[in-house]
Amino acid sequence: MQTGYFSAAWNDIKNSPGWFGKLAVLSLVGLIPVFGWIVVFGYLFGWARDVAWNVHAPMPARIFGNEDGRLYSRGFFALVIGLVCMLIPWVLEFVWAMVTGIGANWSGYGYGYGGSLAFFGLFSLLFSVVVFAGTLFAVVFAAVGIMRMSIYGRLAPGLQFGKIWAMIRHDFGGLVRILGMALLLWVVAGFVISVITIGIMLAGVAIGLVAGIPVVHTDSPAILFAALPGLLALIVVLAVACGVLSMMLSVFVLAMVSRALGYWTRQFEVPAWRGQDDPMPFEIAAAHARAAGQQPPR
Repeated sequence: MQTGYFSAAWNDIKNSPGWFGKLAVLSLVGLIPVFGWIVVFGYLFGWARDVAWNVHAPMPARIFGNEDGRLYSRGFFALVIGLVCMLIPWVLEFVWAMVTGIGANWSGYGYGYGGSLAFFGLFSLLFSVVVFAGTLFAVVFAAVGIMRMSIYGRLAPGLQFGKIWAMIRHDFGGLVRILGMALLLWVVAGFVISVITIGIMLAGVAIGLVAGIPVVHTDSPAILFAALPGLLALIVVLAVACGVLSMMLSVFVLAMVSRALGYWTRQFEVPAWRGQDDPMPFEIAAAHARAAGQQPPR
């Protein structure tokens, strides 16, 4: 079992020629609804698949190179697996919303329902914990499922929940480390995005005030209407800048997580895998160990 998944992932990213430009292009592509994320997932998990096969190579030179012919299908299947795995948390959240709505109605009946409201509050807290845990497990199942799909190149292996669960049980600690570091990266990325976004917006407000005060105090409507498109364009440029920055950090985090998942999957001896329904090498080894332990002594 390898340690330092994110350290290895970061070294692979920074040692790839032109890595920053590639992530920037992926970020711009990711702004395209649906199709953009198909490309992003297809590109990054294709690179993660390579290291799972124990093939060490830099990030592919071309975003749309599609060297293996599966860039778009891999990205699309990744989105499908993510949606399927998130169905259970979504159902739990829907049930929770219904329960909280009923509790809100109870709150209007007076003091006689104090005990019921206290019970409802405790139940809501416990249910929130269940929803959060279910979401984390769904994310883990989706991550492992996407890796299996990327290796086999088909959707079905990514939805074999029995095989996915066997892999998770074999090294749950490694996935916990990856999940923990991913959450930390998202928190840091969110903080950076917030700080820079606030800075950009404050700068935009300052520029707008400096440029707009003379216009507001003018007596000529023509000057006012002439300056309005410029102020609107400034707002649009600042909004786009914030969106691109947010997307760049999101793509960077996804690159780190997907590459780390590739290293985690490598321990399962991917080159020795056979059909999607066949036992994996660690399952064969465990079966042999159990058979040896059950043999009567000679």
